[in-house]
Amino acid sequence: MDRRFSSAPFAARGGAYTGQGFGFGFGSAQESTYADGVASTPSIRYLNSSRKTLLPSNLGLPSLRRCVASLETSTRLLKSVVTRLDEATSGYPRLKTITSHTKNFELVSEQDIASAQMEVARKVEPRLFELTMKASDMITDLEEEEIKLTELVRIESDKQKQRLQRQKAARSGLSNIKKLQSLTSRKEELSKSATELDEVIEEKRREFHALLEKANNNNSNNSRSSQFGSANKRLRKNTNHESKELHQKEEDRKKEVARRNQELTRIRQKIEDKRESIRQLRSKPESFNIPNNPGGQDGFNPTVPWAMYSDHHNSLGQVLQTDLWVDSRDTRIYEDAFARVTASYLRELDSRQTKTDKELNELTRDKSMKLSQMRNLCKQLFPEENIGQTMVRVLELLVESPMSEIYYKELTQDEFPAEEERRHNLGRVVAILKQVGVVELVLETQEETNDEDEHGGEEPRRTEDQLILRIKFEDSST
Repeated sequence: MDRRFSSAPFAARGGAYTGQGFGFGFGSAQESTYADGVASTPSIRYLNSSRKTLLPSNLGLPSLRRCVASLETSTRLLKSVVTRLDEATSGYPRLKTITSHTKNFELVSEQDIASAQMEVARKVEPRLFELTMKASDMITDLEEEEIKLTELVRIESDKQKQRLQRQKAARSGLSNIKKLQSLTSRKEELSKSATELDEVIEEKRREFHALLEKANNNNSNNSRSSQFGSANKRLRKNTNHESKELHQKEEDRKKEVARRNQELTRIRQKIEDKRESIRQLRSKPESFNIPNNPGGQDGFNPTVPWAMYSDHHNSLGQVLQTDLWVDSRDTRIYEDAFARVTASYLRELDSRQTKTDKELNELTRDKSMKLSQMRNLCKQLFPEENIGQTMVRVLELLVESPMSEIYYKELTQDEFPAEEERRHNLGRVVAILKQVGVVELVLETQEETNDEDEHGGEEPRRTEDQLILRIKFEDSST
């Protein structure tokens, strides 16, 4: 039987199916109604047609769709029911196994339990003792390591203090070094002038010997004619006159040389005194921070007016620390003496302040000139990728800082952000400065102060490691 459907369109008012030799179809709703308008069942009409077509009715398609939808819903519901049943019965084999076992309970006496406990204690006790001893040894080692670390921290802090003191000493000794340099240049100039004078004296001495030889030759030729006599006398007179002049010049030269030697001796003595003072400053840097130092923190050497009252100043300092009982009749005398001492001290301070201001201005001017030269040099040596500008700014910040050092974290946060590293190249600049020995990176540990909580207790002390970038100073002790 041919079951292929034809490609002819469905009829608008009904459809028909043709089999082999017969056909049936469903009529439309209008054709299958009674005369009174009541719908009846569709009538089946047999078609004696030679063409086999399937013409479905418009009324059967919605019903068929609803049946298919109900069937799909039933199928999904059945699958969910099967899944739940599988989940609910998944533990049945395990329960079957558990219920199939037979449990036998036995009673154990207290004596057996006590003996078992003693046996376990006998086996565990040596191990516990061994672990306890090991823990004690570890605690002892940690305490020793803590003591060593504390000692190292103390040594490092002492070195840090000494470094700061050496920096202060180097800054306060700049004026002495400049004076020493000026005296050294003065000595070189005087030595050069003395050498020139020696050369002049040697030349005059040669001229003097030449004249003496000429005079001796003239004296040996006495057998000459009289017409040359007067000339010989004049020559002899001129020779004597020149010899007196040379003798006078020789005396003046000797006096000048003696004066120059005395001046050189005095300059050498000053240079030796300055060198000795510099050696003392280097060997005893801690004297700059001693509060009882009568010379002050800058190595003050008292002049004559101040030295006259230094003993009185010390005596007054000792007396003022104790209870002072003065007779009322002597009050005026003590006030006058103290006023004189104070006036002398203030005058000396004013003179030293003026001198210090002058030296400070010179150092500031020299510092500005050096910074300008350094800026030009860095920009010429490193013109690419802003390295020269970054290097100049880093060195300026280090020079302007009080201790010639700056926290690397603050440097990256304020001046050179980390996200702009490709623009300013701070890492390369620090690496270059470290390579040439200008700066150094040091890791220092800082302790934060304790804060009291609301219950009156103190929080534990916190430590923080900070990376410091500072100018590298040569250690004079090495």
